[in-house]
Parts: sequence; structure tokens; C-alpha cells
Amino acid sequence: MFEAFQSKFMAPLFVGALALTGCQTAGNSGPSVAWSGVDDAAILLTTDEFKYAPSRHVVFNDMWQREEYALFQGDDVQSEIILSVANERDTIVLTYEMTIPRMVQTWNIARNHGVAWGNKGQIGTALGSYFYQHFTLADNNRPCVGFANEWDARQDDPNHRYSKVLFGYSCGKVGDAPFSEAQVTNLLDNILIRGITTRRNIRFEPAPPANANTTGARSFAQGNTPDTGNASFPFNMGYKFTEPTGDTFLR
Repeated sequence: MFEAFQSKFMAPLFVGALALTGCQTAGNSGPSVAWSGVDDAAILLTTDEFKYAPSRHVVFNDMWQREEYALFQGDDVQSEIILSVANERDTIVLTYEMTIPRMVQTWNIARNHGVAWGNKGQIGTALGSYFYQHFTLADNNRPCVGFANEWDARQDDPNHRYSKVLFGYSCGKVGDAPFSEAQVTNLLDNILIRGITTRRNIRFEPAPPANANTTGARSFAQGNTPDTGNASFPFNMGYKFTEPTGDTFLR
């Protein structure tokens, strides 16, 4: 199943990767964390709950990767997503090694409310195969689902590690029933990436919060409230691999 998705979407994924990693200009390879606006925010969440809700985006760039944090908040619902893309102009892959529970526990909302775990599964989308797991915030009975996806393996990497990863969670309203499988599918199908699963010039108007001048981008992404942010941002998953030589193949 994954191979079918991979062959179908390989071309647009490659083109999109160039658009995303192109945000970093030559001669400016030092690490940076900044608010992301209309020109370079990439993550969209287009379910009915979030389609017209405000979103906040923070981007980390260095010579190895681009990593974006996005916060979506609607009517008592919330989702946070991180997208990391390796620089494909170099021999870089991403070292994402978290299970869904380990990933969920990196988010402040899970750390501050406690988690009761539910069923897990796997769903195929335009970005390939998502793994997901239901959970409930233990102290307020709020239904959530955590999800993660890796794709676009580097064929020149001896270990065929991936160059793109997206992970995060979405929580419904306090007291609601757990997400149905149809709701999980709808959620994951509506996570879009500009330049990869949707056109680059799609209408998209993210904006920093009103207090952006006093709230730094890094501290916002790491969490300036108990229920938002991820203290591990940026995860800095870029890893430079060594391409095999001809002699390696002959052994």
C-alpha cells in the first residue's frame, strides 16, 4: 500500500521539497528561529473546525533542515503540528525515532494533563501512511489523537532514511466522545503542505500573535501557556550521511 502511494506522489513530493528547502538562502546557513507569515508558512489544516480559525507558525532553519511548528485553535478545539524537511541539496536525512506515545508526551498539553491511551492504527493518505493513536487527557476527559508520518526516503542513503517527517496531535472539546475512525481519516486527509500536497500560491493567511513583539517566536513554539507548545522545539533531526562508494557496493 505504501509503495502505491509512494509511486503516485513521488514527483510532486520532490518538487515541493525544493520549494520548502529553498527558503534558506546561500550564505545564510546559520540557525534561526522566526515567526512565519504568508510567504513561508507551509502547514495547513482544512477540516471544518480549523479551516477559518487563526493559526500561528514558527520556523527553524539551518543548513541541514527546515522545521515548522504550527498551532491551530478553533472553537474549543486545538491541534499542534511539526513538519521537518531535510535539505535535499546535501546528503541529509532526518533521525525521527519516536513512537506515538513518546511523541505525544513531548507536547506540553499532554505533560500537563496526563494521558490515558486508546486504540492505535494506520491510515494511508496523499502523504503516505500515517500511524496514529487515540488518547484522552486524563484530568478533563478531553478526546485527542496523536499522529506521525515519515516519507520520501533518500535512496542514496545506505539506510534509506526519510527526508520528511510530520507529527502532532489534535484534541476535541472537553467531554466529547473519542474521535471516530472517520474523523481521524478526515483530519489526516486535511493536513496539507503548500508546495507538496497543494499549490504553493494557495490563499493562506497565518499571522504572529498580537503580542509577537514581546513574545519571542522560540518561546511561543516551546510553550508560553500550559496547553500549547513543545519544549523540545526545534528537534533538530538533521543527520549528514556518507554516500556509499563503488567499493562498498562490491563487498
